[in-house]
Amino acid sequence: MRNKFTLRRLFALLFLVCFVLLFINESKLIGPSRITFSSFFPSDLLIEDSWYGIYLQDTLVGYSHFFMKAEDVKKGGGYILNTISQFELPILGSMLPLTLNAEIALTSQYSLRKADIRLRSKLYSFLGSLKRKDADTYILSIKSPAQNVTREISEKKGLIHPLFTPLSLHYIPLQKNVSFSFYDPFLDRESKVSLENKGKKTVEWEGEPKEVFLVDMDMEGMRGTLLVDAKGKVLQEEFLGFKIVKENPSALLKKSSPPQMEDLIQNFAVVSDVPINAPDVRYLKLNIEGLPSGMIREDFNQKVTPHDNGVTVEIFKKEPTKVESLPFSGEEFKQYLKEEEFIQFNTPLMEKTVHSIISDEKDPLVILEKLFYWIRENVTITPTISFPNTLDVLKLKQGDCGELSALLVGFLRRLGIPAYVNIGLVYLDGIFYYHAWVSVYVGEWIDTDPALRQLIADATHIKLFQGLRGQFEIPKIIGNVKINVVEYR
Repeated sequence: MRNKFTLRRLFALLFLVCFVLLFINESKLIGPSRITFSSFFPSDLLIEDSWYGIYLQDTLVGYSHFFMKAEDVKKGGGYILNTISQFELPILGSMLPLTLNAEIALTSQYSLRKADIRLRSKLYSFLGSLKRKDADTYILSIKSPAQNVTREISEKKGLIHPLFTPLSLHYIPLQKNVSFSFYDPFLDRESKVSLENKGKKTVEWEGEPKEVFLVDMDMEGMRGTLLVDAKGKVLQEEFLGFKIVKENPSALLKKSSPPQMEDLIQNFAVVSDVPINAPDVRYLKLNIEGLPSGMIREDFNQKVTPHDNGVTVEIFKKEPTKVESLPFSGEEFKQYLKEEEFIQFNTPLMEKTVHSIISDEKDPLVILEKLFYWIRENVTITPTISFPNTLDVLKLKQGDCGELSALLVGFLRRLGIPAYVNIGLVYLDGIFYYHAWVSVYVGEWIDTDPALRQLIADATHIKLFQGLRGQFEIPKIIGNVKINVVEYR
């Protein structure tokens, strides 16, 4: 059963670990002068050609090639940065291929001229382009299987430089303490990074002793370590179970991944201290430690009680007892009926699809059942790395918990039924996995889980975040959460 779905939004982790799209704000480094990327490269650097092995728990899963060169003056000067990365990630019993390519053009003052990003994983593809329009504005273009979007972005957000690589940075300043921020325009997301230089140490590198700097990295609570040479070049990064190592390309390309590898999803899940032996859990009481204050939320079927060592959470399986006919109106429903970044539904294909499924039905519970079973019969549940957009899922008809939840919420909102995505944890076979499912209003709020095929979700669903953006918060807590089962029935 486990290979029929994935239980967390893997792309959230990979984005923060392996595909950090950096827009550097140097105001904290060099004061209020014009922000550039110059602090992150040696002043005499004209060309760079590096290969990196990417490891998961010391097992090779891919490689990355980074190339930088000074552009010909006749072509405007500046620098070209190119990265290509290829992976095979062990997810739920299969190897998921992933290819990433980025080309960045900088001026001679290290300001961004343009950037092109390409991501491909099975049927899913993502193309992003960023070009400077004038001194304060960029044009952002995004193309995915069902979308082609163009919009302007103001540099007032701190938008400066993109660097899409398997490392956060290839070079870093060697001050004792460095802090900076980056902005991802494709997800409209800002993050902060702090680096602390812990001093020199001697390590064995390529069979020889080498003096390096040890640098601790903190990305909004997610911690990692870097090994850096005397010029500031990053030789190795360890972050959230991944290790990225600069290597000789001839040796690296001869390596291969073993046929059996530790599953990535299970590696980041939370083991339960007490097995839950019940086919349909209607009540669950837990003690949870390791979550930042206020991270876990109360909801219509979830009660949270803080205490000194964490929180006690009580979850109830909510069966529908009151059903109202469409339409639903009222200020309290507006945020659950509108289009948003990942939930889009005002297209002819969406209209045609939902009408073919529900016809003239007005009972929201019956509509939910019809949509639920249409997804079950028509969308293949498979591990997927993507930005889970409703329209892309409808076109490709495949995905995991995030994609299926996005599609169901898009269907429901298209029909005027309030709904939202939950990001949290769910129990299966002794383990709590990171997961996505849906809350829907049918006269009262209930939970439904299309990926686990539970029309009415059981009480093992622990809600952390509301909305698909919550998936990008999960890496901040991986490895820190402890769950103790107090009671269930």
